[in-house]
Amino acid sequence: MALLRFSTDQVPVEQRRDVVEAAYGAHVSGAIDFLDEAPVRAAMVLRDVANIHIARLETPPVQITTSPDDDGTLYLSITQAGGGVIDARGAERQVHSGDINVLRRERRCVTIAAEPSHLLNIAIPKAVLVPRLRAGTDSLLPTHSLASPVARLLQGYAMTLLMDERAITPAEEALFSAHIIDLAALLLGPGRDAAEQAKQQGVRAARRQAIKADVAVHLSEPELSLDWIARRHGLSVPYIRALFYDEGSSFTDHVMHARLDHVRTLLLDPKLSGRTIAALALMAGFGDISWFNQVFRRRFGMTPSDMRASKPGDPVSQNP
Repeated sequence: MALLRFSTDQVPVEQRRDVVEAAYGAHVSGAIDFLDEAPVRAAMVLRDVANIHIARLETPPVQITTSPDDDGTLYLSITQAGGGVIDARGAERQVHSGDINVLRRERRCVTIAAEPSHLLNIAIPKAVLVPRLRAGTDSLLPTHSLASPVARLLQGYAMTLLMDERAITPAEEALFSAHIIDLAALLLGPGRDAAEQAKQQGVRAARRQAIKADVAVHLSEPELSLDWIARRHGLSVPYIRALFYDEGSSFTDHVMHARLDHVRTLLLDPKLSGRTIAALALMAGFGDISWFNQVFRRRFGMTPSDMRASKPGDPVSQNP
């Protein structure tokens, strides 16, 4: 399934309860009951990645009731904000911001979001996850914390996939799915072989993705460098180099290409037509304008001036 976004901002107030009941009910396969009379405000982002289903929900206070239906799926529910109660085994469990719980569908489950909440749900087939856990299904019982490094990597990786607007190829889906399963197994308590696989594949991929996201936010920062990123992420410089070598690239090349892509976006933005090309290059983090012109032409096969004069849809070469 392609990326799907939904928000009640797109729906008249009087229709929101019915629409949310239909949208949320289909996602959780359960009944939705609203807990207050305030106008409903909710949002949802969904994406299927091979056999993994990722959803981020912004929900008002609600009660969600699911009937027993062992469809072979486990739901990792990350409470990013808010809180409430889960009752899946005849005993209530309080849920707080930063908690991670595993929801199983073989039992009736009542989940109460007692306040407006942000939830990140990752649905994983039981058959591909449980065999990799050290304690089998017993690994699914404890509540885990988003404070753990592995949990933060899992959350960041899933959120990156939800924010990525581009179409994902089947080969990429299979790779991303494998990485999420690696991270989920490492979070819940992997067996020895699964732990080593997760560290070599899922953790490395998630760390590389987190670094790329950090680079994208700080492209214009003059201090952006390999040493700076290493300090921010608590990693060694050789380790970060190795993460990019895994993709046949380098950290330096990634930063340069990201900055070039950003400049291209700025050049084609009509709102910035009054800015000089040098100013736009500086906004993207290029300090040497002469070198910027050289690498820009090498990458896109035209000068920045030609790019600015081009029209949407004009062919642009993409040299590696």
